[in-house]
Amino acid sequence: MIIRHEKYAAVILGAFLVSVWTGAVAVPRADAADGWRRDAVWDDGNAEFCVYEIDWSRYGRDNPGRALLISVKEPWAPDLEVKADSPRPNGFDVLKLNHVRDVPTGIYTYHQMASVFLRRDSGTLQKLAVTSSEGCGISTAQVLDGRLNTRSYFDGQGEASSSYPEGAVPADGLALALRDYLDGPLPATVQVFPSLMTGRFPKLLPTTYSLERREARHTVPAGTFDTIDLELTTDSGWMHFFFAAQAPHPLVRYQGSDGTSYRLAKCERIPYWQMNGAGGETWLPQAVR
Repeated sequence: MIIRHEKYAAVILGAFLVSVWTGAVAVPRADAADGWRRDAVWDDGNAEFCVYEIDWSRYGRDNPGRALLISVKEPWAPDLEVKADSPRPNGFDVLKLNHVRDVPTGIYTYHQMASVFLRRDSGTLQKLAVTSSEGCGISTAQVLDGRLNTRSYFDGQGEASSSYPEGAVPADGLALALRDYLDGPLPATVQVFPSLMTGRFPKLLPTTYSLERREARHTVPAGTFDTIDLELTTDSGWMHFFFAAQAPHPLVRYQGSDGTSYRLAKCERIPYWQMNGAGGETWLPQAVR
């Protein structure tokens, strides 16, 4: 595997060296399928910050843009269902994925984001919050306590509330949740709830996808990687996710049957919330600034 490394020292359960990568993270891989969630790398105080060159299918064409997949461990406040500034006595840890997508479409740009919160101990969905805004309007959605609430500016949709199907994996969080299927026994199928980042909510029912897993090697703008590939297929389409073979398995590439694709441009473990000043953008490759 071709990898470009930077080194930094970190103390994890006594001390060992963790490599921060622009291509992959060199950390011990746990035997259990959920080992990536329990991996001590999530306790290092940084976030897995990955940026992608993308093509997003909309208006009958594939529109080039940028996506961020930001994954980080956070303490959870069950009383408010938000990140806790300090751990609660009855709290627990979550792994949060902020899925950010910005795509120009002619005269206006889509700005979309999903925040997906998975319990670190079980991987179950704790909360999902989504927004999509562009030149025509704003749509939002939230999943909490088994309920899905949507607000759309489209005629025939407006505001709606329904039950969220138990056990369904949100499509907007698959880049995080599917890591549970990279090792160990593979279930034959998975229930996927449709993307809420699209901003349209005409039919919100889960789809059953069959699962296949294989190993491969892929080249993307960030380099060449050994990967574990998950193929999700149904009668009406497919999704291919290509995860780094090394834990904690960040997404290297995505391809959907609708033409949408994500190609990793850069990924590191960084304290990105401290990089909000002038010059912080220089971390980003020129193609995705």
